[in-house]
Amino acid sequence: MRFLFKSVNLDTIVPYMERWARTRQKSSDYSSGVLLCWERALGYQFAFDDDEELVWIKGASPDEHFLAPVGNWNIKGWDEIIAARFGRTAEFRLVPEKLVDIWRKQMGDAVEATENRASWEYLHRVSDLATLAGKKYVKKRNRVNQFSKQNPYEYLPITTELLPRIVLFQRAWCESYRIFNDSGSIERESEGIVRNILGNWDALPQMIGGAIEVMGRIVAYTVAEIVGETLMIHFEKASLEYNAAYQVINHEFLVHEGEPYKCVNREEDMDDPGLRDAKMSYHPSSFIKKYTVRIKL
Repeated sequence: MRFLFKSVNLDTIVPYMERWARTRQKSSDYSSGVLLCWERALGYQFAFDDDEELVWIKGASPDEHFLAPVGNWNIKGWDEIIAARFGRTAEFRLVPEKLVDIWRKQMGDAVEATENRASWEYLHRVSDLATLAGKKYVKKRNRVNQFSKQNPYEYLPITTELLPRIVLFQRAWCESYRIFNDSGSIERESEGIVRNILGNWDALPQMIGGAIEVMGRIVAYTVAEIVGETLMIHFEKASLEYNAAYQVINHEFLVHEGEPYKCVNREEDMDDPGLRDAKMSYHPSSFIKKYTVRIKL
């Protein structure tokens, strides 16, 4: 079976999301915000499989690869579906654990799954991060309080009117980061944020965001995607000039925007030791585990 692949854009993301809504476990890698942001850098494309009401996702960088299919996973005959579309062998990256379980039940030893710890997504209760209550969050509370005393700030929801200032901050943040780090992926992410997310803000009602302003300057912002009762934090940037600005935007965004939601997904750590320590310091309630899956039928 030949796939007809289409670009990931505002037109194709709408029917894609209709099928993603039926997916049992919603990983951030498959969200509209991530796919739109990285569509150019990673070469993402969709193939709509009307026979099974699935969407297959192909990436072109750093090499050609497939992600897990999106849609109703509770179907029978996965071996026949995969064989018809890929042949007797196939490989999929970033496969959520619930689909791995389904495939193992149906295809047994034909499924070889390798856990990818770097791609685990960190899940938290919104109430935990909005209140920072209890002993385990005392250091976080202290840093937020100290920032507030030293830098009287205002929280601003991201609106159409605020977007030009967020774009300017994002570009300045990327430039400052580039001075100290290998910036290839950061620059590609920044380009995707500015072009496809902030540039299409009014056409993406599932996106919400907030910013911190100090003395008339934006010093941090966050952008999240609403997915049912979950907020997926896609982009969170803070000025290197302000100590604890990341903790403040993390906290303030959920204080102001988090009440309707139960869970916040703070995404993966990319196997960065410092980032992993930072994410673990927020005491995740659970994870979405993902795997590289090789199928040999």
